[in-house]
Amino acid sequence: MRVAVSSLGTLLDAWVGGPFGTCSQFLVVDTETMEYLTISVPPEQLDSSKVSLPAIRALARQDVQVVITGQIKEICRQTMASLGIEVIDRAEGMTVREAITLYAKGGSEALADYTPAPAKIAVASHGASLDATLSPKGEACTSFILVDPETMAFEVVRVKPAESLAEASVNAVRAAAKSGATVVITPEIRPAC
Repeated sequence: MRVAVSSLGTLLDAWVGGPFGTCSQFLVVDTETMEYLTISVPPEQLDSSKVSLPAIRALARQDVQVVITGQIKEICRQTMASLGIEVIDRAEGMTVREAITLYAKGGSEALADYTPAPAKIAVASHGASLDATLSPKGEACTSFILVDPETMAFEVVRVKPAESLAEASVNAVRAAAKSGATVVITPEIRPAC
């Protein structure tokens, strides 16, 4: 089955995108093989009564049976239903891979029952406490303070030392990802990151 997911990136581990029609890309995924392709659609600035035709046309051309998205206008939902495309909305706080896996296992009900993991914020720090300053701009990040914003509990995540600033940046991305961070706060970010 081919399922299209509005996406904030071009990989399966990208977050499910926001409102249908303003999302600039979709991943069209084969639920059996997890092979996918990226469909780019220019975002529209339409009032709420208009149909997002470029996105609907692009997805219809890909012969998708299901669209998973953040929010969707009712008129867009009705238009896709008339084309035989099921629409599942409110799929936020998960990756494209999670959305596809949940849908493949339990359909729209599994997506509706999804509870996202609690947020963890990784702050590029120059110290080991909540009072630490941000890592200075232009310097390698040596650690993150990983914070649960609800409880303010935190832990220090060390970044593996590196020979170059580029390697240090990659190590910082790996450390943040491995820690389970859902948000990263840093004074600057390099394009490779």
